[in-house]
Amino acid sequence: MKIVSLLLGVALTLTGAAGCSGQDEPETGQPVDRLAEARAALPDSVKQAGVLKGGTDPSFEPMTFMKGSTFSGLDASLGNAIAERLGLKVEWQNVGFGDLLDQVEGHKVDFSMSSMFDRAERQKKADFVNYLNAGTSIVVPKGQGDIGGMAGLCGRRVAVQPDTVFVEMAEAQKQDCGKKSLTIVPTAGPSAAVRDGKADAALNDFPIAALDVEKMPTLELSGPQIEAIPYGIGVAKDRRELTTAIQTALYSLINDGTYDRLLNEWKVKEGALRTGAINGGA
Repeated sequence: MKIVSLLLGVALTLTGAAGCSGQDEPETGQPVDRLAEARAALPDSVKQAGVLKGGTDPSFEPMTFMKGSTFSGLDASLGNAIAERLGLKVEWQNVGFGDLLDQVEGHKVDFSMSSMFDRAERQKKADFVNYLNAGTSIVVPKGQGDIGGMAGLCGRRVAVQPDTVFVEMAEAQKQDCGKKSLTIVPTAGPSAAVRDGKADAALNDFPIAALDVEKMPTLELSGPQIEAIPYGIGVAKDRRELTTAIQTALYSLINDGTYDRLLNEWKVKEGALRTGAINGGA
């Protein structure tokens, strides 16, 4: 189910100081501070602690990764900025990707932010505030060029990270390969597996794959991105006020240019979103 906040969508069209401050002006002429409303509507437990617990798997550079003992990357930077707009700080927790939504659903973390595609099956456990559009990229040894998309994986060893959508994509393609099947290679480092000769191709998010081939000169991206859909910040379905607050803070960051600055900093500006949909991925 796609949910778009029409009221907040109107705020995006406003100009001048009102747009930058998170305020808009109703018919009475009195400014309405949407951020103040969002802060007031936060769960009492969050307001009292002054902290949002954020779950992430820091193995997806440039989205989230560890820089020493600090969580870094676009997800961490944008998550921190969202919390700051709400008068909060983020307490990041290292959570395996496959456990993130269970942690969100069980309120062990307040939100997840870890390059997670917003897909219909995931919306059964959480609502998603969409914040970046990304597609799937195929990584191959340099010189192979465009292998023909997913169909070109038939007859190859394909590296994928466990508990990600890429496992499902590879399995679905395997069913279509017929006699010229593909072999799925589960690994924490799909591109590295191709570099090391343990796989013939790898599937990964475009931002991650693009950085991988920059770091590993023996690899290249094969063809255009596949099935570009948004990443989502996951929030438990019974915490609607928190979902709306995060969305409001994200709008504020988009309006004043902070969002674009962060995307430029992490070299993912091509994925910028303006719609602010909740559960808009599928």
